[in-house]
Amino acid sequence: MKTILVPTDFSKNAYHAAMFASILCKNLNTKIVFLNVFSIQIVTENQLEFMVDNEIISKKTKVELETQGFINEFISESKMEESSISYRTEHGIPKEKIIEIAHEIKADFIIMGTKGANNMLDRWLGTTAQAVMKLAECPVWIIPEKAVLELPKTIMYAADYQEDEFATTHKLLEITKALNATCKVVHIHEYHELKIGVEAKYMAEDLKTEFENDDVAFKNFNRQEIVTGLENYVKTSKPDIMALAIYEKSFFSRIFDTSVTKHFAQNTNIPLLTFKKVMMS
Repeated sequence: MKTILVPTDFSKNAYHAAMFASILCKNLNTKIVFLNVFSIQIVTENQLEFMVDNEIISKKTKVELETQGFINEFISESKMEESSISYRTEHGIPKEKIIEIAHEIKADFIIMGTKGANNMLDRWLGTTAQAVMKLAECPVWIIPEKAVLELPKTIMYAADYQEDEFATTHKLLEITKALNATCKVVHIHEYHELKIGVEAKYMAEDLKTEFENDDVAFKNFNRQEIVTGLENYVKTSKPDIMALAIYEKSFFSRIFDTSVTKHFAQNTNIPLLTFKKVMMS
């Protein structure tokens, strides 16, 4: 691992996410690239091109000064080497630029801050964070403002046992091994899903055999409702990170597109780690 991209708007929660990034950097020996994406106000459609260009240059200069101040404070608190830190300021649409720059610099991770349990769902997982999680090629860490800043020791992967769960678990273990963390793969199905329950039992047994030499545990639970079951597991087991694999019509969508999500988001400060699921060939 070489590079972590940290989008920032200079807010308190963005700074908190940057501090989490510093912990990963020190343990993974990576570099941080800060990214601020700014926009300008277009008064009219007929605004002259040179006027727009001048406005962009002016705004970019201002943003670069803010970024440097942000980085200076960050270096002072994190004790990171200045040589390990760089920054980009870009004009455009945040979600598009974050994905573009992450691809350009071959980022290993993207780390983003959120308001977490202190705000509404549309602020906690705003359109930018949501789009980045769904589109990013690399894993994305979502850090609530009140998340504990420490190296993760236990990562809980909420698995739906769909697509290639073996390859996906291998992918996740690359991260947990690099962090020297323990991985728990947790599958929750609802009471009425009897067929799924039987299939989940066999899947867990196959996974245990595949990963018998790795630091990973597999748990299956039958609960009345999946999201509430997950929430209760988080409260009782207290993992440091919840990991979710993303793909079209995935378990991720089931969690984040339901009315229960608001309750879950407002009552937990656990960071999320999202990554692309390996699809069946």
